[in-house]
Amino acid sequence: MSQDKPKAGRSRPTPQAESPRVRLILDDRARRLAQVDRAEADAAPDGAISVLLCPVGDNLYGLPMTEVASLRPLERLSRTTIVVGGGVMGLVADGGRVRQVLDLAHLLGAPASGDADGYLMIPKAFPDFALRLGERPLSIMAQPDSAHPDRAQVASAGDHHTKTLVILSVAALLAADVSVGA
Repeated sequence: MSQDKPKAGRSRPTPQAESPRVRLILDDRARRLAQVDRAEADAAPDGAISVLLCPVGDNLYGLPMTEVASLRPLERLSRTTIVVGGGVMGLVADGGRVRQVLDLAHLLGAPASGDADGYLMIPKAFPDFALRLGERPLSIMAQPDSAHPDRAQVASAGDHHTKTLVILSVAALLAADVSVGA
């Protein structure tokens, strides 16, 4: 008669610090996933720009892909009672760096949802910050409006084709120098 040994419980692997090589692989993967399909980019009209389309309520906003360092799902947000600015939701640890998370909707004057999920966009020029995007952003091609440099029309096929969007600047968002409305 054999003795029954207690079954070892499955444990989750403990998160390990990311090595620089892993970070490069993940950043490259995020960049490739955020790129517009090459065939679509070839069919885009002259002067079209690559934009990260961010729906906020009924409005569409776009962040130029040239300003986007990485994009990933928001997995863990540490809430903080220290509020540096009105849009600070909390802090997130990412790649050995602690970043302040700012809510894009709040920065644009939309009602704050209070949700701690969504997506994080890390801007190239401001690596200590991350923007929380409530809805899944899309990588699209947009045709700038020559009469209104802060506006563009969605050139990519899909649900938003030919809709107008407001082109945002990360620097202007962080300086709270943004006008709302699309």
